[in-house]
Amino acid sequence: MSLVKFNFSNYEAAQDMIKLLQKEKGLSVPSAIQFSVNAEIYHRILDTGWGSIALSIWGHDDPERNWLLLDNPLIEFDIEEDKLNLIQGVATKEDTDIETAVSYFLLFTMESLDYHI
Repeated sequence: MSLVKFNFSNYEAAQDMIKLLQKEKGLSVPSAIQFSVNAEIYHRILDTGWGSIALSIWGHDDPERNWLLLDNPLIEFDIEEDKLNLIQGVATKEDTDIETAVSYFLLFTMESLDYHI
């Protein structure tokens, strides 16, 4: 296990997706993130190559909806090494920061739950 710290202050789409997962699956914030990080989603992110485009248009199907925001966008928790490696792998391969990499995992998880992205 490794202690991770994420700052989603400037990542409102990620906050919205975390809150939706919390609501739909009854998960805590750390559990919602960990639920999204898995090998299947990792490969979908890398195989499709459209994560950045989809992330930039998250919520376009309902532009009037107020996005859900976390009470505290600074998140700290212990995560399994394999999940952390997947996040870091996406960050490296997509040439982005760690919070954006987590956002991609969240986005593809939302797609798998039939949310419009």
